[in-house]
Amino acid sequence: MEKECNTIYHNVNIEMEDEPGQEDRYLTAVQNAQDLGVIHHVMIHTVTLQMTFKAMMAGLERGDYIIPDFQRMYRWSERQVEELAISLLRGMPIPPIYGYRNRENQIIILDGQQRMLSLYFYYIGKYLSQKKDSLIDVKKETDQNEGFRKRLENYGLADKTYYMEYQLEDGTTKKEDITYQHFSERIKHKINCSTIVLIEINVDSEKHKAQILHKIFANLNIGGTPLSNQQLRNGIYGCMFYHMLYEINDHSLKWRAIYSGNASAKVNRESKDVELLLTMCAFKYFVKGNGKELSLTGYRGTIALLLDDFSEKAIGFSEQEIAEYREGLITFFDSIEVCANQKKDLALASIFVIWERMDHRPLITKQKYQELIACQEYCSTIKSTTFQKDAIEERLKSVYEQLSGYDA
Repeated sequence: MEKECNTIYHNVNIEMEDEPGQEDRYLTAVQNAQDLGVIHHVMIHTVTLQMTFKAMMAGLERGDYIIPDFQRMYRWSERQVEELAISLLRGMPIPPIYGYRNRENQIIILDGQQRMLSLYFYYIGKYLSQKKDSLIDVKKETDQNEGFRKRLENYGLADKTYYMEYQLEDGTTKKEDITYQHFSERIKHKINCSTIVLIEINVDSEKHKAQILHKIFANLNIGGTPLSNQQLRNGIYGCMFYHMLYEINDHSLKWRAIYSGNASAKVNRESKDVELLLTMCAFKYFVKGNGKELSLTGYRGTIALLLDDFSEKAIGFSEQEIAEYREGLITFFDSIEVCANQKKDLALASIFVIWERMDHRPLITKQKYQELIACQEYCSTIKSTTFQKDAIEERLKSVYEQLSGYDA
């Protein structure tokens, strides 16, 4: 068996589908970020690390490498994991993994989470027991007591024998067991010494670090499965405030019912539900004033930028501040009936920020909600100019008038 495995390791022709333009995407990402860095007088440099397979897997288990706050579906099939393993066995190039160091000197993985998780599944001889709609959420990076493998096992892992098929000279096809755990120590040693490139991105300004990493992250993900804006934020701005949002999003049945119309609905694959929670909190932070005199401060032209700016500020929130935001959201959810509407994100953020500022906070019934979103003044603010500052402020004014019964 070992001789056969040795032959496989050196001589079999395998086609591995590399990610298209990975190197070009990286160069473009860094160049674009450097252009941004010129504006802020920030220097960006990279360090290329040649990691052995064994060292990377051991570091992942120790917590040296962190898969960030990333509620994202694990998308790789068993066949894709096998192809990656075959590429590793053959010494074929594996696209680099990109990351940056946090304050604890851990490397946060910016690009390559799917590859890293797949390599780890191969390393431990496991795969998801239920692949459909599997959500790998290893965002508890501060909880090092439980361990990376244990956290993964919470999602349901099953023993997996990995195979590869290859064609012999006589035209017949042979299927060979390539499971890491089934190899001899000699073959394992060869695999352990295989190198994987990790590119560490360093930004010399803490003030602009998140903004520049966000730009790099966005560009890196142009070529593969595109990430939503909120998924990008999850990877960059992960902090205790975000953990609070995840906890509500995962476990509040009322919130799941408000967002999806069904308390048992699963979380959104693209983190749109988390993004709505974040929008509500950002409005609470940036909207100033009371009554009809409301102003959206710090607005730079798009909601996306507003959420980025708020996320940067949220990194520094105290436990008390985070608790206040949580209490505000939960109290609001208890005061609104489930209201189905395609543009509930526009409505809920506006209603929340007004409702929070009212001396008498009314119960928002389905009828009141429908009246509010059907109001002519409100409807006029959700057309083509929805995200202009004056349109947002007019929407807030309309919501205030409806909720307070104020007759302008």
